[in-house]
Amino acid sequence: MPKILDDEQIYRAVIQIVSERGYSGATTKQMADAAEISEVTLFRKYGSKQQLVKQAISSIIHQADLASAAQYTGDVHADLLRVVQAYQTSAVKHGDFITSLFSQMSQHPELINSVEEPMHVFLAIGELITRYQKDGVLKPEPPLHTVGVLLGPVMYAAMLVKLVPNNQLPPFDLKNHVTCFLEGHRKSRD
Repeated sequence: MPKILDDEQIYRAVIQIVSERGYSGATTKQMADAAEISEVTLFRKYGSKQQLVKQAISSIIHQADLASAAQYTGDVHADLLRVVQAYQTSAVKHGDFITSLFSQMSQHPELINSVEEPMHVFLAIGELITRYQKDGVLKPEPPLHTVGVLLGPVMYAAMLVKLVPNNQLPPFDLKNHVTCFLEGHRKSRD
């Protein structure tokens, strides 16, 4: 009887190998070995290393439920807090993987296709920002720049936690981050 493939096990293997070796250094043989399947089976199901990476990214997005985190409720603080909480979960758990991919994109243009789904998530968060701008809650600025300002410190903090030994950093306070973000980006009431 053929072995039933566990997609999530395969994606975990892809994430592990790319995190450890970078996209350039990761081979499908290493990924297959880490997933405890044959390389031939991996190629039959996914076709290429780039497709494996794309599917692993998609899995991360769905596990963190990033797309639904960008829902509008009318409570700007709660909505942005939900976004940064979902993003932090992914950044802490998979930051090495994402950083490795982004750092090698210029050398591997095929990776650009792999970030289509994350771009849709960032656009959805941008639409949430735009909605609050239209409501007069947030000042008008390019929404994707504003998303970068909101999420950038979260990724930075997730990276620092791995670099600074012995938990010398206090936990990143997401509520305070959103409060400070809103202080700088609320539309002033003239």
